[in-house]
Amino acid sequence: MVHQPYEDWLLDDARLTPDQERDLRIHLRACPNCTALARANLALRAAPVITAPQGFASRFQDRLAAQRQTERKRSRIGMFLLGLVSLGMLGFILQPFFFYLTFPPEQVFALWVSNLIYAGIVLRTVSAIGLTLLNVASAFLPDYLGVVILALVLLLSIGLKASARKVAAFAKSAA
Repeated sequence: MVHQPYEDWLLDDARLTPDQERDLRIHLRACPNCTALARANLALRAAPVITAPQGFASRFQDRLAAQRQTERKRSRIGMFLLGLVSLGMLGFILQPFFFYLTFPPEQVFALWVSNLIYAGIVLRTVSAIGLTLLNVASAFLPDYLGVVILALVLLLSIGLKASARKVAAFAKSAA
């Protein structure tokens, strides 16, 4: 059963036109949910209005201001502690490199250059080993196997793209 305009009319408590009132009465006879909502509205309207105690608004505003001030203070303390812990962790991570600060600049520069040269040599050695292993493996495999592997990779990528499109279309239709 469609409740939308009738629930809105009951919850908004707005003035209705005679046609709307007639439609609402007809709907209330047939719908127990909306009838219960209308009864609840009548009970709420019939309840006595209790006035707030003297000074309630000012006490509430004072308490709210104190709570905001406490939250600001806690936020500042939290940010300070976060910064302190971050600096401590950074110091802990960089601690092995602090002794380099005692070296003269020329020695630090020479150390950095030697480390870069070492990294380059390691990279060159690893790539040479990889190429050698690739050449050995290709000598054992027939030539057409490379084409077959390339075709399988191509088919797999096309299949993945097609399934991704189907999933995207399904997600778009479900939303």
